[in-house]
This record gives sequence, C-alpha cells and structure tokens, in this order.
Amino acid sequence: HFDSSAQAPEPCRHNGQGFAAMGVACSGQQPSGTGKVVIYGMSVSGNVMPPMLFILDNKCGSMEEMNIMTGEHKSPEKLALNPFGAMPIMKDGDIILAESNAILRYLAKCYNPASYGLDIKEQSNTDWALDWAATTFLSKHYANIWYPVAGFGAAPANQEDTNKACVESLEVFAKKFLAGKLIGGNTLNIADYKIGSAVWYLEHPAIEKNSKYKNPQRISQYAKDFYAALSPESQKFLEGPKGFLDTKLK
Repeated sequence: HFDSSAQAPEPCRHNGQGFAAMGVACSGQQPSGTGKVVIYGMSVSGNVMPPMLFILDNKCGSMEEMNIMTGEHKSPEKLALNPFGAMPIMKDGDIILAESNAILRYLAKCYNPASYGLDIKEQSNTDWALDWAATTFLSKHYANIWYPVAGFGAAPANQEDTNKACVESLEVFAKKFLAGKLIGGNTLNIADYKIGSAVWYLEHPAIEKNSKYKNPQRISQYAKDFYAALSPESQKFLEGPKGFLDTKLK
C-alpha cells in the first residue's frame, strides 16, 4: 500500500535502496509490495504473459489459473476483483488491478523501478511504447493475426493486406524504439515485456503456416533477443504458450 502520512517523508525506498539514488522521482509516497503477487489468468493469453514474465524474472509472485473458457472470470469471486470480467487480474496485498499495462507499471514501481525508467524521459518513452502497443499494434494488427490462428477470432477479410500493415507498423516501431537490442537498451523494461512477448508469439511457425504472416527481420531479431534476456523461469513459463500454438501446426 501507499503511506503518505508522514509530514517529512523518508526517501522512497525499494529493497532498501532509495528511489532518488536510482534516479526515480520521489513523491513522498512509499511503494511497497508483499513480494507475493498473484496473477489470475491463463498462461496462453498475450495479456497475461507480460506481467507473469516480469514476476518470474523479479521473483515476486506466481499465477493462479483462471480459465475463461469455463467462465471462471465471471464468477462472483473474480467479478469482485475485476467487475469488467477480463484477465489478467493482479492482487498484491490490498492492491487489486486489471489491464496488463497498468499492472506492469505497478510492478515496476514496487519491484524494479529501473524497468520503467530512471528519469522522466525514459519513463515517458516507456509509456509511449506501451500506449502504442495498446492503441495500434495489438488492437489493429496482432489481433487480426494471432487470434484467428489461435482459434479465438475470425480471419480478416484480406489477410495479405493485414499482414502488410502489421509489418509496416512494426518497422516504424523498430526505427523509433529499437536503437539497442531492446526497448530498454540492453536490459528488459516493461514495454519489452508487453511488445516483446507479442512478437515472440508471432515468431511461432503456426502463425506463418496459417496466416502467411512473418515478422520483419529486425523484429524477428528483437523477439530472439527478448527471449534470451528472460530468466530460465520465464523461458520455462513460455513452454505453455508455445505448446498451445504447436497444436495449430497439425
């Protein structure tokens, strides 16, 4: 929870280290997590994967299966947590959140501030990438490629045009945000968890087999670099999503 009751607040701290010393703006509020974050969702979900990979890399929680195929997200218990009936849902002590971007921002502030950005310029760049993913890449492009292949949506009227638009958008993204290996340079930031996991999914051979879509070369390399930067625990977690798409090769 956040505690701003002190008149002369101590420096914000994370794992004993002052936020100000890390170059992170300090408002007088002290982010504090339990270290036992729970994510409710399904491992194959592209919205669940980003916060779960962050949690595994930073060793601060775990996932509890919430099977939306059987309606668990609409149960009274889960609707009490997220009245919009969607996944993921995050619970960290008395903090409850939904929407993967909001969850990622919270997790970074509590468990790894550098993954958001060490100053306002870096944080703003991270926000730009996250919002671009939400408003453009995932909703206009990814959704028309991954979801039909996965069996969760109808194919677009013109798959070739859809694929071309996705490639063009990702090429612009790469020029803007991938000056280094990753959005975060050589280390993962929370926008990498969001976008890197999505393009990693699009690298699966079932995507090309069933939609003819193929990531542009720079994005394909980014997907590989993203995966290589993950912890062994996160890479093991991705075996589930990979196995799910493996079934679409048959």
